[in-house]
Amino acid sequence: MATETGRCVLTLPLLTEPWQEHIIEKRFSIVEHLKNQLIAMELRKLKNLRRTKAYRQLAEAIEAAPKDQRAALYRARKKMLQDAGFSEYAFKSDMQSPDSPMQRHFSMHITAKIAQKAAFDVWTAFKKYLFSNGKEVHFHKHGTLQSVTCQTNGQDGMKYTDNIFTWSGANSKGQKAITISIHVRPPQNDYEREMLKKPVKYMRVVRQWVKSRYKYYLQLTLVGQPVQKERKFGAGRVGLDIGTRSIAISSETSVQLRELAEGVNENHRKKLLLQRKMDRSKRRTNPGNYNPDGTIHRPPKGERMHWNYSKHYKKLAGKVRELERKNAAIRKYEHTCLANEILSLGDEIYVEKMSFSGLQRRAKETKKDAKGRYLRKKRFGKSLANKAPATLLQILKTKAAQTGQTVQEVDTTAFRASQFDHTSGQYRKLMLSERWKTLSSGDRVQRDLYSAFLLMNSADKEHSDRALCDATFENFKRLHDAEVTRIQNDGKKHLSSFGID
Repeated sequence: MATETGRCVLTLPLLTEPWQEHIIEKRFSIVEHLKNQLIAMELRKLKNLRRTKAYRQLAEAIEAAPKDQRAALYRARKKMLQDAGFSEYAFKSDMQSPDSPMQRHFSMHITAKIAQKAAFDVWTAFKKYLFSNGKEVHFHKHGTLQSVTCQTNGQDGMKYTDNIFTWSGANSKGQKAITISIHVRPPQNDYEREMLKKPVKYMRVVRQWVKSRYKYYLQLTLVGQPVQKERKFGAGRVGLDIGTRSIAISSETSVQLRELAEGVNENHRKKLLLQRKMDRSKRRTNPGNYNPDGTIHRPPKGERMHWNYSKHYKKLAGKVRELERKNAAIRKYEHTCLANEILSLGDEIYVEKMSFSGLQRRAKETKKDAKGRYLRKKRFGKSLANKAPATLLQILKTKAAQTGQTVQEVDTTAFRASQFDHTSGQYRKLMLSERWKTLSSGDRVQRDLYSAFLLMNSADKEHSDRALCDATFENFKRLHDAEVTRIQNDGKKHLSSFGID
């Protein structure tokens, strides 16, 4: 019998009592401590390995060799690391073996399966650091751990049956397991009831800070694809031009220019005001940490800065934390709704392949303007963090895969959607401030909407199909003009990047 592929997640609130919350918090603290202890042990192990003569010689050989001749040296380095204990199973053994006191010391609260998953998380960080593009392995700051995972259901540690979640420890020499049974909110709709019919692969407890306390949730990872809700799915091509704060959509039946996650704007403004208050408070309570010009006074090398925070500052920080939680929930909800709407317009979705992480980074080159003043190096980091276009794209890809629709990414450099004119077949580079484009035929179109139109008519991942553009342009222009008129008359304040007054 073939096994069902795919995984889906269902989140249910835990109806905890105060004494149960105390035990849950203790277990979160234990797992956080175990992870930090394992990180410290593995970093010491790595430091000792790097001191050996064999490793230093291998590192020097890698540095001296041309890039196309380093494969064999990298394999030798990988084998040396594995022999030194840098592998998934070695990390799990360090955490949970009979010779290790780590997990055994807390076995009354934490079972072997939970400890092994914590070790796997640490290994994932080291794997990225040693063999990929990781820069550093970070310790968990106290109180920052957000979830505890068990890799099984009912066998060791966590169990969910009949709306009761049981979290138990393990018996060991001189210690008796501590078990808590927590009521889970019963399923409230057909979707949740159908999802709970699927077998549970593994589960985790998630905590989320809401206002002034933690709330706890049970996340069940289920086998198979999620239950499909009753939604309309379209047929045909859809082009998306996703920016840092906006999205342009073009299909056979609809042309739209929208701001991403518009619902977060009000809370974002409130957060900025609170952060200004926090900055003023911090300056008053730490006058010695600032220079006369207002910049932070950096201490000598080897010394640490000490900050004093008032009760008022901590109260403001709690409000900021709550606004960020609300914005995250609003952003995810609006992105999900928008993804559903896009999928209702067509089943072939074309979008440019974007490196949003590259847009977040500050510019490396220092430049000056015509008057000799230094230009700012910051780019789109705040906009991307607030609007999260990459999250929308990921949600869209996930939903499309579940429903049999496709999301195809075209080559941004080769396609050049913002430069192409399908009426002449020519490319003309526009300034970023130019939001409208005049075609050789005389038609004037909004830049982002026209880019989405060209993407909708992609011939391949590098070019637009001019014949298809000619056949669909009249319909696009009619929908384009209607959308521009709607934006002009809706009475709202829109982004300056729209170019529509």
